[in-house]
Parts: sequence; C-alpha cells; structure tokens
Amino acid sequence: MTDSLVITSEKDAVLSVTLNRPEHRNPLSSDMIAALSGAIASGNANSDTRVIVIKAAGPAFSAGHDLRETRRRDNEDQGDWQARIDQLLQDCAAMMASILHAPKPIIASIQGIASAAGCQLVSACDLAIASEDATFCTPGVNIGAFCTTPLVGIGRNLSRKHALEMALTGDQFDAATAERFGLINRSVPASELEQATQELASKIASRSAESIARGKSAFYQQVEMPLDKAFELANQVMRDNLTSDGDAHEGIGAFLEKRDPEWG
Repeated sequence: MTDSLVITSEKDAVLSVTLNRPEHRNPLSSDMIAALSGAIASGNANSDTRVIVIKAAGPAFSAGHDLRETRRRDNEDQGDWQARIDQLLQDCAAMMASILHAPKPIIASIQGIASAAGCQLVSACDLAIASEDATFCTPGVNIGAFCTTPLVGIGRNLSRKHALEMALTGDQFDAATAERFGLINRSVPASELEQATQELASKIASRSAESIARGKSAFYQQVEMPLDKAFELANQVMRDNLTSDGDAHEGIGAFLEKRDPEWG
C-alpha cells in the first residue's frame, strides 16, 4: 500500500481504482472525492482503458462522508461553514454524475460496509458486485441528518418503498437484500469477489467500446424521459449506429460471416 488516497492499476483494459484509507473505512472526504474524480477522468481519457472498477482497501468499502469534516471549525462563521459544506456536497454530486456520464462502464466491487455516501457511490456505478458479507445502509436518520443526497442515486436504483425503508430506518441491509432491492447485481463469496469482478469487467471490455459509449449515454437519457421521447432518442441512436462505418458495421459483418469482430 502507498500513501495515495486512491491506487490505480490496469489489467486487460480494465482500470482498477482502489480507495486507500482503510484505517478510516475509506471516507469520501473532500480530498478522496478529488482523487477519485481525477482517477475516473484519467481512465476515461485513456484509449487503452475500456472498463473502470471502483473498489476499496481494507475491511470496508466506504463509510461515506467524513463527519469530522462536516463539523463547524474553530472561528468559522455560519456563512463560511455553509459555503464549505455546499462545496463538499457539490463536489460529491459532480463526482457521482461523472460516473453516470462516463463513456466507459464503471463497476463497483464491494466488501464490508457501504454506508451513506459510500452506498450512494455503489448506486452511481453502472454495475455492482458485492461480497456475501457486505452490508449497505443510509444511517443519517440515526444521527439526525437524513440521507437526502444518497437517496438521489439510491432512489433511482430501488423502488421508492425499498429506498425509503433504507433511509427511514437507518438499518444495515445484507448483500442478499441489496440484490433483491436492486442496489447490486449479485453477491459472491468473499474469496471470489476479485475474480468475479475481473471476469465481468473483462467480458465487457471485450465488447465494442464505441457501441457501449453510445448505448450507455442513451440509456441514462431515455430512462428519465416519457415513453414516446425515449423511443425517439433510442431510435435515433440505433439508426446512427446501424448506418455508420463504425463498430456496428464491423460487428454485423463479422456475425454474418461467422467470424470474430475486430473492434476499432
């Protein structure tokens, strides 16, 4: 391990970004948010990277915001305090949105607890695989600070009743329940988490990066639209794919010619 807030490594076109403050349960402090945002941006800019995996060192995925950072500082007036918290929340929201808008698929690989903003990070990722002993919670209600911002992403993954059950109770939910709720794709034994994550990431990395970038963007746009508008957008993207000289042209040709495609 190093002193870096995040550690990055690349294997088979998969960039792993590891939160690296295990002694503090990998809080999403201002510095951690900046480091994670930078690593994601670098992965998106690297043409050799096709998939990004976010994981964590130590026994916890992320405990959420560093509560010590949210407290009022000595000699800090009310306006400065609010402005500092505004900036923290805005930076966190921008980082979550950057995952959504990234042209490359981003997978969360979770062990231990994912709490509050850490749970929000799981919800922001396109896919999520967890260890069977992982737990998920939005415990703000337990300390008088309802998890309103984590609920933005979580509420778009889960049904409203499941999202509100998490937020209103503050309870920890196990991986099996998180899978049933729709927060994660699946859970695996702890000893198989790394392999299962790499296998999923490698499978996606073998697909057309061009097609995935277009398709991911269109998916997130259309799910917020009325049905007619969603079909209009999806039809346009599908038409552009099918009538271009890009990866769809190669992929369809390879299928008809019964050969493996050669992606650009």
